[in-house]
Amino acid sequence: MTRVHIACSAKNAARWIDPFIEGLVAQTHTDWELWIRDDGSTDDTRQRLEAWQRRDPRVAHIIAGENSLGLSQAFADVLARLPAEARAVATADADDVWMPHRIASTLATLTDAEETQPGPVLVHTDLQVVDERLALLAPSFWESQGIHPQPPSLQSLAIQNVATGPTLLFNGALLALVRTIPAAVTNHDWWIALVAMAAGRIIAVPECTVWYRQHGANSTEGARRSAWRRLRGAWERRAIVRRDVDRMARQAGALAQALGDRISADDRRMLAGLAGIAERSGWARRAAILRWRWLASHGVARNLGVVLRG
Repeated sequence: MTRVHIACSAKNAARWIDPFIEGLVAQTHTDWELWIRDDGSTDDTRQRLEAWQRRDPRVAHIIAGENSLGLSQAFADVLARLPAEARAVATADADDVWMPHRIASTLATLTDAEETQPGPVLVHTDLQVVDERLALLAPSFWESQGIHPQPPSLQSLAIQNVATGPTLLFNGALLALVRTIPAAVTNHDWWIALVAMAAGRIIAVPECTVWYRQHGANSTEGARRSAWRRLRGAWERRAIVRRDVDRMARQAGALAQALGDRISADDRRMLAGLAGIAERSGWARRAAILRWRWLASHGVARNLGVVLRG
């Protein structure tokens, strides 16, 4: 039986730790080992993890992070610690719950893919969106977000991630390429998917394997808002779009630098074009977004919205 190394980072996740690990214990594939970083929690996340470690030796590695590294670097810290001989690695979020077949389903796909062709392989799946109490909000995350799970090109994936962290499973060949995550990367799952696309393969499994928990304080102002509040909301949205475009651009530049020798000249040119967006302003920036960031699947209105706001 293949051992699956589960990489996770948790910050102030005490209220979610028990159902998260209960989901691991309930897996039909029982040969797994959890590597989890407590990323500077101020609640009793670590104490709850240690209690589980005493109950189940598969909760094997608790990494005490006194200071928070942030999402991508916290995961990078965990990935860097995994054994060189690891054959299968899954990533997890501590506030979600895995369905019992989560490991078995993705591992079967990974095994079949490796038998067909060697090299880096990433497998990911759909998710069911749930609320804090695990009540169903959307039966398909892919459908609710308009995600096309099998990216048609590296450019498409560089613009929009399709692989969601708690569903990822990848092999040792890909682990060797993602142990280090550049500082420009804000989402580890997107980076892992990009490296897999550039250097190997991505395989989407069209089934749900995770209950994807949505939680937190959501504030709504209602339909009756002042003109000032509407204006402020539009301005804040513009700032968010601009920030996200910059992050995408810097990540594209990091990918070109990290894997330039593994990708085609056309893809290197495309990544350079995306990266250049972050260095431009005004109409030159809008022109670069129009040239390099236009994604047909997003439709004209959404693309133009990014051009004007980004």
